[in-house]
Parts: sequence; C-alpha cells; structure tokens
Amino acid sequence: MEKTPESVAQEIAAIRQSLKEVSAAVDRYAEIATKNVSQAGTTAAGEVSESHTALFMESHKFMRTARGPLDMVFSHSENSSHSGALRAVMEMGVFDAIPLDGSTTATELAEKLNADKNLLVRLMRCVTIVGPFAELGPEEYAHTAYSKMYLVPEIKGLFKLMYDEFAPPNTKMYEFFREQGFQTPNSEVINPYCFAHKTGDQSIWEYLGQRPDRLSALNFGMAAQSEAASWTVGIFPFGSELRKVETTDETVLLIDIGGGKGHVTKQIRALTEGVKGKIILQERPEVLAEITDPLPGIEKMEYDFFKPQTVKGAQIYYIRRCLHDWSDTDCVRILKNTASAMTPGVSRLLISEIVLPATGADVEAGWMDMTMLSVSGSERDEGHWSRLLAEAGLKMERTYHAPGTNYGAVEAYLA
Repeated sequence: MEKTPESVAQEIAAIRQSLKEVSAAVDRYAEIATKNVSQAGTTAAGEVSESHTALFMESHKFMRTARGPLDMVFSHSENSSHSGALRAVMEMGVFDAIPLDGSTTATELAEKLNADKNLLVRLMRCVTIVGPFAELGPEEYAHTAYSKMYLVPEIKGLFKLMYDEFAPPNTKMYEFFREQGFQTPNSEVINPYCFAHKTGDQSIWEYLGQRPDRLSALNFGMAAQSEAASWTVGIFPFGSELRKVETTDETVLLIDIGGGKGHVTKQIRALTEGVKGKIILQERPEVLAEITDPLPGIEKMEYDFFKPQTVKGAQIYYIRRCLHDWSDTDCVRILKNTASAMTPGVSRLLISEIVLPATGADVEAGWMDMTMLSVSGSERDEGHWSRLLAEAGLKMERTYHAPGTNYGAVEAYLA
C-alpha cells in the first residue's frame, strides 16, 4: 500500500500513542513490584504477575504497531528461524563452550567444538540479532543473562521439549486436520503429535518411554513449568479449609494424585502445618523411584489414575496439571475413578489447572492449549470443567481465582 503524508502521520501518531501506553504500563509495574518486593503470598505474587503481563502485552502491541501489518507477517519466519538456529547451537555445545565470564571467538569455538567455522558464524549471527547471546565484535561472542538461563537443566529441558516434541506437530497440524477432518482429536494415538512423529500405535507417553533422552527433557521441562507456576498453589486456602474439620493422625487430609516428585505436595504439607492427618503422594512407580529429596510428613504410594482410587474418604483429592494432558473421554474416566472413593459430606475434589477466561486469555494459556491439542488434551474454561464433572457424577461448587494468572482451583463434590 502506497504511503501518503496522511497515512504516515497516522502511523506515527499510532506509534506514539502505543509508546505512551507502554510507558504507563512500566509505571504501573514499577509501582506494584516495588510495593510487593518483600511481600509473600498469592495476592502479592498475583498483583506483580498481573502488572508484568500487562507490560509485556503492551510491549507486544507496540512492536506490532511499529512494524506494521506486512512486516508482522515476516515475524513468523523470524521466530521459526531463530528457534531453529538456537536449537542447533545448543546441540553443537555452544552454550557450555562460551565462558561464563569474558568472551570467545568463532575460531576458538569452532576448534573446541570440532565444527565448521562458517556454519557456526551463520548460526551465531541469527542468535545474536535478538539474543540470547551477545556479539561483542566481529566473530566474538559472550554470554548474557538471557543465554545463561539455558544452562539451568530444567530450562534447557523445557526448550528442548517445546522444540523437539511440539514444534513438529505445530508445523504439521494443518496437514493432520486436513486428512482427519477439522474435529477436536479424542484419541491417544490419532492426534497431531503422533501424526508428526509417526508413532504408529503408540501414544506420546509410550513413544517417549522408549527414548530416555527425550523423556528426560520432558521431565525437566514439566518441572520447570511447575516451578514457574508454583506460587499458584496458594490460590486454594488448604490450611484454613482443613482446620475447619476435626481430624486425627489417621485422617487422610489430602491425596496429591499424579503429583510428580512431590515438590507441590511439600508446599501443601507446609500450608497445613499443625493439622493432624496424612498427606499422600500418588504416582506411577517409575516416577516415585526417581525421588531423591526427602518428603517429610508425606506418604508415597503407587497409583494409576485410570484405575479405581484405592484410598477412600479423604478430605481432599487433589489433581494438579494432569487432566489437561487428556481428552474429555479420558478425563471422565479419571474423574469417575476418583469419585468412586469420595465420601458424601466429607470429601471434595480439587482440580488445579488453567481455567480459561471468556476473553483475554494470556500468552501462556494460548500456547499451552495448542500444545495440549497436539496430544488430544485441552485447556478448559469453567463451563467445560462443569460438564466433565457432571459426566463423572460430580458437581462443581466454585472456582478459586487469583490475579495475574489463568490458573485456578476448581472445587467439586459428589452430586
């Protein structure tokens, strides 16, 4: 579209207005972050997260406004190329080869890594334009705070997980739906992930179970995501709710179903300090076998949530960040197995997941839902959760929310 003096004036005015909105978001974030810098708890963390997300979204709007509609089309290619180059230098060993302090040259890196220097320079050019590495001079590179993040095993695992496992189904998603029909997938083996990776009759879990290195990246990545959202555990008032009932040392206060290695279970144990009763971590045996950290006050128990729940009458059955991995059909199976052990008037089910808002979902909710779609899972809104619970013989009581996050705690009882 040919520009005119009027269109240029409108473009500049829009950029200036967007920049003002970014500045206002910076001021708001500075105010909230400073106020809460020494505060603990969900409210403080939520306020900071909410203002930071608002700042990020305004910054994104500014970049979109500054670039314009046509240039934004090219951003997809930029993002894809940048991620591909970053994954390549990770595999090459560049992250570990660059000194934490100081810098190194392309010649030194190529010799150290037994890599073609020309290839190295081309890849590093791509990953220094917008980061995470710094280009200090011609063919001279250094770490930054952003590149050092990838040295953390959990963060490195998360990046490998998202790129190696879920980038392929993203690129093949249109082909899958073109062949299968544009319907929500409801199968462990007929979905974009299995289509892209050609897993045959294996689900993602069976497929990765035979590939230890990739399974390790999955476990690291899930640990990183759980840690990043760990503050959301406080959305539900575990301590005050469990103190409302008379309990003994034999009372089962809470069962953390599919609770991984128990880092969240430990948080809940701390939130219920002084309350008599047991807290149980249920997981598959291979996961429990990997737990090396002590879990004081927590009982470990082998369990498969596709089988009937073996512990009857617990106060709270807790499922966190599990159900979004599964189709509606499988979720109902899991929920029915849990409901079968609940005691009317005593037990409640608590589901901790993203609870999608009607509008204004954040960036994480968007990409997480696409990730879950690739394996026939889903992020869900309140209405969706309510329907699944009803199919399993449960009734939603309420949803607990906190500012700054789309994570919630869905509370349900036997219908």
